[in-house]
Amino acid sequence: MKWVFFIAFPACILGLNIFLAWAVWRFFAPHRRAQIIGAGAVLGTLLLFGISFLGFLMHAQSNAFFAFAWEFLAFAVVPMIYLALWALAGTLAGKIFPKLARFKNAFAGIGIVLIALVCAYGFWKFENPRVTYLLWNPVTRELREFSGSLKLHTRMRIVATADWHLGTRIHRARTEKFVRLVNEQHPDLVLIAGDLIDGHIEPVEEARLEEVLQEIRAPLGVFSALGNHEYFGDMPRQKAFFKRAGVRLLQDESCLVESVYGAQICLVGRDDAVNPLRSPLKAVLNRKPANMRADTPVFVLDHQPKGAAEAVAAGADFVFSGHTHAGQLWPGTWLVKWFNPYVYGIWQDGKTLGYVSSGLGLWHLPYRIGSHSELVVIDVE
Repeated sequence: MKWVFFIAFPACILGLNIFLAWAVWRFFAPHRRAQIIGAGAVLGTLLLFGISFLGFLMHAQSNAFFAFAWEFLAFAVVPMIYLALWALAGTLAGKIFPKLARFKNAFAGIGIVLIALVCAYGFWKFENPRVTYLLWNPVTRELREFSGSLKLHTRMRIVATADWHLGTRIHRARTEKFVRLVNEQHPDLVLIAGDLIDGHIEPVEEARLEEVLQEIRAPLGVFSALGNHEYFGDMPRQKAFFKRAGVRLLQDESCLVESVYGAQICLVGRDDAVNPLRSPLKAVLNRKPANMRADTPVFVLDHQPKGAAEAVAAGADFVFSGHTHAGQLWPGTWLVKWFNPYVYGIWQDGKTLGYVSSGLGLWHLPYRIGSHSELVVIDVE
């Protein structure tokens, strides 16, 4: 999937912004000064995009100039893409219906206001994660969503999350907000399905985010699997961070978790699919705890939902994943379906149930358009 970002994404930005500059130039014709100012602003923005991307490739975000360009990219790239698409729609409509040209000012104004409102709402959805409540019965193999936040009279409450992406857009204040949201659910057990760290450990260590994660209150512990973003950074330092934060990392291994009410699950944490040497799930299950009961359900943390078919074949009872961000923002909400068997929500295949979360955090672009940031609560009957 790296090629999607490193080739397709910059190419789309380049093409759309060049078109937008051309559309702005034509829009202000024949007023040459307005043409130069409008098209120049678009091309200047495109230059900043290039500088920010160069800084990303050079890992130079700590440089003040690159940092400014990188932050500018985060907020500007989405509205610029939407403006370009709006201009493209207007251009095509004008070609098909020439009489619409008289309304070009109104069309442009409506587009600017609409895109501003959509992006503002998308930022609000990122800043205000919603909580999804699920009820899981391992015996009847049922999983359903329910409304309300009250802790039911169930045998175990699991708070399951994914994709915190600590260190890029998620700094100390947002991490504290996430931890408060987790604790408000009064979990027995907290699970993180990969991409807890965005990849570069340095900002995570500088902000001492392990201190924040240590505030998670879960009597049965906090467990995590690895995601693809952990593989972008220094793995030994990241594993040391997990340990300091009080998060037990499960890397192709399992453990037995039992509540005071007698609910027992075999928790399996898979290595991420980017590691071609990760163990087959059946091999991991062959090493499951010897003292688990025969009816103990197997709960698998697997960052990428592409492992769903293997989990079904191995007889897993529940698979929790993230990675997709539910597309994060349109049109990614459409494109992500091409690369993943499941994108968001509950799925079932045979006797195996699963849930793909849209993730609690996100990577750099601070918008949720067509998706939402999410924390998942699973009450076990």
